Amino acid sequence: MEKTVILLTVASLVTGIQYDGLRVKFGWSDALADIEYFFAIPRTISEVETEGWQRMERPPGPLPELRMYCPPGRGVCPLYDTAGFVAGLMIAIPVDEFDSPPVKPEKKFVKWQAAASAGEPPREYWTATQYFVSEDYVFSLESLKAGAGPQVENGATLQDGGVWVSDLDGRLMRIPSTEAELNSTAFKKQNCIPNMGIHYYYNMTRNLKCEDLLPWFALTTQGDLVGTGFQVIGKLPRQKHREWFERIPSPKQGVQVTIPYAPSCLTDWAEKYGVLSMHIYFTNDPWNIKCITGDSIQPAPPLDRIILNGYKYMNKITDEVYKIFNG
Repeated sequence: MEKTVILLTVASLVTGIQYDGLRVKFGWSDALADIEYFFAIPRTISEVETEGWQRMERPPGPLPELRMYCPPGRGVCPLYDTAGFVAGLMIAIPVDEFDSPPVKPEKKFVKWQAAASAGEPPREYWTATQYFVSEDYVFSLESLKAGAGPQVENGATLQDGGVWVSDLDGRLMRIPSTEAELNSTAFKKQNCIPNMGIHYYYNMTRNLKCEDLLPWFALTTQGDLVGTGFQVIGKLPRQKHREWFERIPSPKQGVQVTIPYAPSCLTDWAEKYGVLSMHIYFTNDPWNIKCITGDSIQPAPPLDRIILNGYKYMNKITDEVYKIFNG
């Protein structure tokens, strides 16, 4: 009996989600991974410094002991602990380019005055940060100096049972790493999209006030958290450096297919003002995320699914052709 329990435990560890990567931005295939989408984020300080990303002062916020590095453009900046392993991720939107009439960014984001660095001028950004460790887990100053927290040797992007983001009052709250626990929170299951996962949105009901939309959502597959997402109403011009945000060709339809229980104000705002979104994955092969029967709370109508599949395969073919002719 004891051997059976051990074998079952080992099997569950082997078959569960392997948090072996950190990638940003959704794509329909892996054809242009690290070129147009599914960008790999360095998970150690040695890797990020080799990439040439610059260490920068962080905006005010929790866990100040973490060190932040930014690439050119500063759109996505990973955070690292004293052991040199990734412990969070900051998303930055240029204040002077963000266009979102219905959103009051100061209520959802933290303003960051980035200093000049690596040839880039000083600039203001609206920022949102997620953490892969809790304050209780590692961040008394003494434990941090002693090297507590995620360890490079472990190799798992998530080592503390979840992801922490700011709630609407600015306090950190945990997004659990299992779907079972997620279902006991205020995150509400919506629909599954291939290469994304099952979407869970905070307090998402048809009665939700759009002013109270949390910019973070959860992504699961096979019962485990596989990623998170960032979404806000608004537009941003194409950036000079890497294009981190996903461009939704039909924002209203995208909301309807993905979030069937969205309030009407969300689809209206999406159509009128646009949507900025970003998917963040904790595995190294998010293009293998599948959807099966039962993963969606209310599958999209047949016509919408046909349009979605058509768009998916058109993009896959286009990307494969581009890869063939551009190496």
